[in-house]
Amino acid sequence: MKHTLPLIALAFVILFSCSEKGSNSEKRTFANDFIEVGQVKLDIDSISDFNFPEFQVIQEGEEELLLVMNKVNFSFDFYDLESGEKVKRTAIQKDEKYPIPALYGFWYHNADSIFLFRQMLLNGITLINGDGEIVTQYSPQKIDRSSPQAMMKSMVNHYSRSTNPTIYESGKLYFSDMSLNGFLNSAETMEEFKPAVVVDVENNDVQVIDHVRVPDYYKGKTWPMDMGNYSRIKQNNQWVYAWAGMDSILVFDENMHLIKSVNAKSEFAKPLKFTSGSNLPKDIQIQERVSQTTYSYIFYDPYRELYYRFVNIGRDMDESDSEDQFPHLKNDFSIIVLDKDFNILTEKRFLGKIHYPYKSFVGEKGLYLSRTNPFYDGLNEDEVVYDVLEFR
Repeated sequence: MKHTLPLIALAFVILFSCSEKGSNSEKRTFANDFIEVGQVKLDIDSISDFNFPEFQVIQEGEEELLLVMNKVNFSFDFYDLESGEKVKRTAIQKDEKYPIPALYGFWYHNADSIFLFRQMLLNGITLINGDGEIVTQYSPQKIDRSSPQAMMKSMVNHYSRSTNPTIYESGKLYFSDMSLNGFLNSAETMEEFKPAVVVDVENNDVQVIDHVRVPDYYKGKTWPMDMGNYSRIKQNNQWVYAWAGMDSILVFDENMHLIKSVNAKSEFAKPLKFTSGSNLPKDIQIQERVSQTTYSYIFYDPYRELYYRFVNIGRDMDESDSEDQFPHLKNDFSIIVLDKDFNILTEKRFLGKIHYPYKSFVGEKGLYLSRTNPFYDGLNEDEVVYDVLEFR
């Protein structure tokens, strides 16, 4: 918005534009805050995991559903986000011709095409239909078995998580690699690491993208493994990358050439300091993890044309941290809200030990924050409760 606009005209400038899906949405002016617009509770039965390890928001007909990969029951569970009811459960069929050793990640393309991914492998990608029947499998990966080191180097330790999904478009699967080789260990491994991997399922081919590399910001510094995490999303014809230790967001075009770096710094961010060396004492590793402010995931909200960047806010270490499995989940967190052009609109802080930030997602009604933090006093393993927030 230009400052030269007359004051009268300013009142009519629309800061909230309609999404592609909701062209008749109400037009509003941002008030720079999240408003709680509701809560939804999903009942969990005895053959489900309330942690919801992998999930995706989908649309079937007029219904908005949360599709959950049920690893306990080897099925997909469909929850209505309006009522909270489980409306369907589809068993994943087993086929000796196309074995599935274990469930890991998935991507729902449409009602009759769901891709299943195996951990650390591009081989054994399974396509199932809406009845859970296996249609086919893809094994495009060539693994160098000449030595253990060569084999590790040729594998792709892809994310394929709900917060960093593998995406299917036009016959291609777009993976994000985490590497098995500790790419932050040296300048050489940083230069070699290429996180973007594409599988052409029609031609059974794998391509590693040269244009996406470890950001220059990381080079010449000491980093623990966690700081190699990054979040990647696709919005229209752009790929957006947000790295754990980096204030800026990197935006690439559809061919994965860097377009720009945009500021998305948290107001809670401070210079990061990590102890160099390997095999550091556990208490130092934990202290450096919980005490420093870092970034986790970025989501796009197509209904309000916003980006949400999650921030893990540093705190003082407490005595129980060394005994806890995930002490960083006690930390407060914040959400940076950016408009479609990556202008920061606000940053909202949330108290720790209530929500599980990594289990969040965007729906028609707003941003869903899960009350399944393992340190939450009100945790109930028989239900999953989401607070629904809308940025207004």
